[in-house]
Amino acid sequence: MRYTRLDGLRGLLAVLVALNHSFMILAIPVFANIWGQDIFHFTSVQSKLQQLSMLIGNGGLAVSIFFVLSGFVLAQSSKSWDFSLPQILTFYIRRFLRLYPVYLFLIIVSALYMWSGFVYKIYPAASSWFHWWMQFDMTLKELLLNATFVHTYLGGVTWTLRVILLASLLFPPMMYLSKKASLGINILVFFLLAWGSFKLLDFPGFNDLRFTYMFFLGSILPRFKEKFEMKIPSIIILLLIPLTVYVLNFRYQNEIHLAGLVESVYAFLILGLMSYNKLRIFDFLDTKIFQFLGKISYSLYLVHFTVLYIFAKYALEYISPNLMSANYFLSHTIFFLVTTVLAIGVSVLVYRYLETPALALSKRVKINQS
Repeated sequence: MRYTRLDGLRGLLAVLVALNHSFMILAIPVFANIWGQDIFHFTSVQSKLQQLSMLIGNGGLAVSIFFVLSGFVLAQSSKSWDFSLPQILTFYIRRFLRLYPVYLFLIIVSALYMWSGFVYKIYPAASSWFHWWMQFDMTLKELLLNATFVHTYLGGVTWTLRVILLASLLFPPMMYLSKKASLGINILVFFLLAWGSFKLLDFPGFNDLRFTYMFFLGSILPRFKEKFEMKIPSIIILLLIPLTVYVLNFRYQNEIHLAGLVESVYAFLILGLMSYNKLRIFDFLDTKIFQFLGKISYSLYLVHFTVLYIFAKYALEYISPNLMSANYFLSHTIFFLVTTVLAIGVSVLVYRYLETPALALSKRVKINQS
């Protein structure tokens, strides 16, 4: 069964990640940042609008929801598995064809851009986050390292694709456990994985495995279908709005490991209600605009940062830094609107000419038992 609301949710999350990155380009005053700030403290209209935009565009929360959603969608598509070796190998190949072609396209485009006269520069108006990117020489070796995920330097979200691929490798045993073990055992495994994410699975320079519990949580969501199908009291529905505001703000006020855990539990709740309950509050995700964004969401998610970086670099090169710094909210808003429209245009082409053929090819892949 396909849950169209989840397609719309993917589109919404991709736009929120683009919003998040767009409002991190310029260096802003401390009181305009939201990290560790009291969101109810008023300093100026511009700083408050900046804070609200960063609050709504919470990229960390969006990524946590993406991870839990991936586990849930994969669990739905693997209900009839018998866990034979050919079936698992087929899953791996199909997953690779689903994820890798768009990423490889992004890597090649980024390399061509850097080989076409790119010069790394420090801009007075830019943030340390913007300056973190592209500060290396794009050699053939570096291209290969990024293409094989040894490095993930070429985009604001490329690191998440490595996480998703590693989770995909672990998914068959996770799904086997989810189906064969009792609900109590599944919940225990989730808590053990979540506990391990704080220290045990957070290796220096390699913390990809610490997100495993999010995918596992998504994979056991179908076990709670009957609970989510129950009639929800109106008061609970009304509480979803303040709960969402609380979770949006939580990452900015707390340690990131704890924030990820809170966000994944929130994602579990929201995805369960969206999938198994007929709450009208989520109907907007079925509208044409969100369904369209959902269709191109994967390409948009990967492509938007490259478009944003190139556009912002030109702006920082040719527009007065004092003008942008004095009007940081307006500057960030323009970055978001212009680059999101451009990224959507590019994503439509990537979806049509790269992602769709790769999806069609993946559906034809089937390894038979010899």
